[in-house]
Amino acid sequence: MAKDPSDNIVNKYEDITDPRNWVKMFPTMESFKKWVMLGTLDDIEATLIEFEEAELYEHCAVILEVFKERQRKLKND
Repeated sequence: MAKDPSDNIVNKYEDITDPRNWVKMFPTMESFKKWVMLGTLDDIEATLIEFEEAELYEHCAVILEVFKERQRKLKND
């Protein structure tokens, strides 16, 4: 039975969106934090959920820090 070509596409997509692979693109936690800061509150919250599921807790701490900073800023504006 021939393998469905869409399986390869799905596997590639899952691979590039896996937080464990995603963090490899950032040489430092500071560069990771700068990337997180580009997102909206909704983006940051969704990212936090994905990183928690991947058990990347050090990165979760950075994401949560950015989330709280953004919330404070929005309250003060």
